[in-house]
Amino acid sequence: REENKLFVTRYLPDIVQLQRRVRDKFLHRLDRREVSETNIKSFLNKIKKESKKDSEELSRLVDSFSKAWSIIGEDVRKNGRLTTDTALELQEITPATPLAYLLSSTTGEGALIASLTDYLVVIHNSFVQAYRSRVSWSRSDKIPLRELNTSHVIEYEEHMQSLLLSHAHYSLAFGQGNHVTYDFEGVEQQFIEQFIQNKPLILAEHLKFEYA
Repeated sequence: REENKLFVTRYLPDIVQLQRRVRDKFLHRLDRREVSETNIKSFLNKIKKESKKDSEELSRLVDSFSKAWSIIGEDVRKNGRLTTDTALELQEITPATPLAYLLSSTTGEGALIASLTDYLVVIHNSFVQAYRSRVSWSRSDKIPLRELNTSHVIEYEEHMQSLLLSHAHYSLAFGQGNHVTYDFEGVEQQFIEQFIQNKPLILAEHLKFEYA
């Protein structure tokens, strides 16, 4: 379960960027009635008429949001610290999901993306703080949430296979074929040094959307 939580933090920069892009593009241009009558699919189709490139990028960001919620939504409902709003009961993000779920707020549908974002920040910071406590790390570097990018989060999925292989030891026993053992202490140490050691703490903030 803890590994699942750490894995999902890889989506945090995309979720933050999604909120920023929607907010920057539509700040004070959308009202609550409009977003309640519009779903994500129709919204992206509207963007596509203006810019195919923007539509494709927003689709990618929405996909990251959807994947993160499908993996960790249950944990956010149980352990999130921002709200117990009924919006969190949504099981999945689909093209038919109302646009309001992309517009961060403290109540209503937007409370879901706000709570997910906050929860992922807490997970990231807990792993970084655990490492710093373990090694008596004195640095206090922090990054505002709005400035977050992929270099700031713990991203390891594409590198795990090569990391394991670099700490594999092979032996050949007569009549038994190849035998493989792993130096898991070495794996752990390199994992920490490569993926956690230089990551900053994230300063939590609410990327609230302002309606027209």
